[in-house]
This record gives sequence, C-alpha cells and structure tokens, in this order.
Amino acid sequence: MGGCPPYLGFPHYDSMTFSAHNTKRLTADALKESIATYLASRDPSGIIGSEVMYGSSRRVADMVFISNGHSYAIEIKSEFDSTTRLEGQLEEYQTLFDYIIIFSAPNHINRINEAIPDYVGLYSINKFGIQRLRQEKINRHIQKSEMLISIPSAAVKNNFSVKGRLSSDEIRAIALRKSMKEIHTYFITYFKDRLESSAFRKVKQIPERVETSEDYIII
Repeated sequence: MGGCPPYLGFPHYDSMTFSAHNTKRLTADALKESIATYLASRDPSGIIGSEVMYGSSRRVADMVFISNGHSYAIEIKSEFDSTTRLEGQLEEYQTLFDYIIIFSAPNHINRINEAIPDYVGLYSINKFGIQRLRQEKINRHIQKSEMLISIPSAAVKNNFSVKGRLSSDEIRAIALRKSMKEIHTYFITYFKDRLESSAFRKVKQIPERVETSEDYIII
C-alpha cells in the first residue's frame, strides 16, 4: 500500500480509544471498542450489538450494526485469529445481512482480500487506526427464511397476524408468503429493538466531528 495517502485523524486523537490500548497487540475488547467508535461516527443514531446470535445455524456475529434501515455483519480478525473459517462465516452472513464488513489486522489482509467476494467490505485495523481498503456493497443473497428464523416465532406470529395454534415451523411457513420488503422491514425493526435493549456501551467517547478523506479514517 505504498502509494496510499496517510491515515487522517479525529480531533484530539490522544484522548480517543486507541490511547488506552496503544500497545503492540490489541485485545479483542480494544478492537471492538475502536470499531464501535468508528461505526458511531458514520451514523450516531445507529445501533451496535456485540456477540449477536443469528440465523438457522445459531452462530454468533462479532458485531452487528443497524443503520439507516440496513443491517451490517461485522467480522473481526485480530492478529491472533485464524482465517480458516472465514469462507463459511461469510456464506452464513450473506443469507441474512444487507452488508458485510471485515475488520482485520494487517497480517491477514492479503489472504482475505484474495478470498472474499467483491461486495464484502475490507478494513485494516491496527494500533494507529482504521483504513478502508474496500467499500462494502449491498448483498443480494439474503433469504427470507433466514430472516424469519432469526426472530422468535411468537414475535413473527404477532407481527404478521398469523392465526391459530401452530408450530414454529408452521408460523414461519405462513409468514414466508409475505414479500421480501415486508419481512426485511420487520427484521430490521426487531433487531434494532433487540440491540437497543442490550446495546454495546463500551465506547466512552464519541467524537463530535470527524475529519475524513474518501477512504481513510482514524480512531
């Protein structure tokens, strides 16, 4: 990345998240705190959740971000993590989330960049900040069934006015007749409410103003 412009910074950089964790190695909590600060700078009214269970696989996303009527799956790869499961993780994310973003330590960037679809966003994160390498694009592989199975059947039944004493599978089968737009709208509403009730609150400081270029942001 020798030809890239330098990172740009928030005002009062020394007081921001990385000042408390500016060591050679960043812990998982430090990474999440810094990513949460960055996401909040993109959309201060967005909702951020950490360790969020989703889908039929009952897997857990590192972070989920709800912003402007869209869902974002956030996958974090620290310098200590393996990337061997990444392909499977992305296959699961793409059935459910509007956007997928990977925040990775620099040592994994080349391997990840070669392996991921072009709609997955890729950001490099280290002790100095975050650098956007690839902008995320809308994911066109979402499945209605995966959105519905991520919501308790009782909530699905109530929202879509499903009548009768039915099993969870029967409730979702009826709701599946609804349009993608209707199911997606409720999925976003449900997850926003769910995450607001247990929101990720570790970020101590959110900058009032962010200085950015088109592609480079520091936190």
